[in-house]
Amino acid sequence: MTTTVAVRFNTDDQSKIEPLLNFVKSLDLVSSVEVASEASDPSTEAPGSAPGERFLPIEEIQRLYPDEWVLLAEAKWEGVKILGGTVLLHEPSKRDMALKGRDLIKIHQRTAHFFTGKLPVRRTIGLMRRVQS
Repeated sequence: MTTTVAVRFNTDDQSKIEPLLNFVKSLDLVSSVEVASEASDPSTEAPGSAPGERFLPIEEIQRLYPDEWVLLAEAKWEGVKILGGTVLLHEPSKRDMALKGRDLIKIHQRTAHFFTGKLPVRRTIGLMRRVQS
């Protein structure tokens, strides 16, 4: 089984990037290294890197962000079950997620937030609902 991993650098300075790529190429586990152009396929973008990236199913979100609170835009529902959405934000702390996501919720029509891990038994969780004025 092969796993493909994409890495995005926060710089265009090749003198900083090249040593890292050479190190990765030298590892026994790596079979190939490819450099993608800036105009890459949006489906390969990292989920949650910017609002509106792409729809992810709930299983993929749980795999990418284990034991974290996730805020979704354009969430798809089936009854009370969340099927997926576009990841806007993910945080280990519900409080941090709520504070950072407060402005994002205002600009998106349909949002949802949930915890990707197992919640402790007998834990009280507050539910929020937006009221239309």
